Amino acid sequence: MAKERQRLDEIQMTRAFAIFAVVLVHTTSTGVSQLATDSGSFVLYNVLNTAGKLGTPTFIMLSSFVLFYNYHDRHVDKALLKRFYTKRLKYILLPYLLFSILYFTVNRGWQGADALTTFFIELATGKAHAHLYFVFISVQFYLVFPLILLLFQRSKTLAKNAFWIGIVLQWIWVILNKHYFQIEWKGSIAFSYLSYYFIGAFLGIYYQQLKSLEWVKKGKGVLILFYVVSLVAYSGYIYSTRTGFYQSDIQEKLPSIIQAYVAEFTWAFYTLFASVLLFVATHWIIKRMSPLVKSVWMEIGAVSFGIYLVHPLLLKIIRLVPVSGDPVIYHSFQVAIFLIVFMASWAIVRAVYYCTKLYWIPFGHIPKSPWKK
Repeated sequence: MAKERQRLDEIQMTRAFAIFAVVLVHTTSTGVSQLATDSGSFVLYNVLNTAGKLGTPTFIMLSSFVLFYNYHDRHVDKALLKRFYTKRLKYILLPYLLFSILYFTVNRGWQGADALTTFFIELATGKAHAHLYFVFISVQFYLVFPLILLLFQRSKTLAKNAFWIGIVLQWIWVILNKHYFQIEWKGSIAFSYLSYYFIGAFLGIYYQQLKSLEWVKKGKGVLILFYVVSLVAYSGYIYSTRTGFYQSDIQEKLPSIIQAYVAEFTWAFYTLFASVLLFVATHWIIKRMSPLVKSVWMEIGAVSFGIYLVHPLLLKIIRLVPVSGDPVIYHSFQVAIFLIVFMASWAIVRAVYYCTKLYWIPFGHIPKSPWKK
């Protein structure tokens, strides 16, 4: 049986950049909802808010990458499946359950005869808090992962074309859902993210080969170009909808098929290229970092899952503080919110890690800090 491969610093660093983006999206959400849409500040907040939406798709892609990187060369048997699902139950589902209880208590409370029923519905759909959908869709993918792994192990053709297969399957789901299923909470269904899962699988299976290809090393210009184009398209669409310009001046002039899919396409186009670029960019950046800077980002990546789980609660608390309408004070406070929430989330996760051996119950698996001797 193949041994588990060595951990990759580049993956941990990609996680760090991704959690940075997630917190950025959540802290800039007040700016895009409170500022006047005709102000220059709104334009900046809109760009930051939409640019940061690469975070969760990147986590989705990375989770698939890690699974296929570690398991593709292994024989799938009962022992492997038992270890696989035991780890996910212990390090993913248990933290998900605890934070679902926490956020349900904070957001809704347990008053009323139907509170328990409502909780179980939200637990079963990843709705106890908005950000928990990531864990919910991950669980869906874990359930089918052994089957997909076997398919890719037995068919090199499928594995080599996973990049395109995922995109096609995702869009088949999008079209079917729009015209037939019409599930409103499709964002909580793993089919909506198949392109990220399959691209992660492709990168995980062929990682060693891809690293040595010269065109990959020289392709950063093309990736950056696609990223810029996709960001302009997505942030421009979001800006036009938030200001009402799209609805009043653009929508009716577009063909019906573009109207139907422009939101989905601009989001998918941007997040797909952004997540791949972020993954590739860490391989360029990490070689140019000083040991100290690298250790900081490695530490953030190590606790990223814990930060992901806890930061919305801190954000909810700090936003209870009233803010002056003065532009300088308002924008300074938004920057302060980001820094405080990010640092406090990190401190909480690491404090729990050092204070108890049961840290895995709320925060899952946490690697040792790169700063600890």
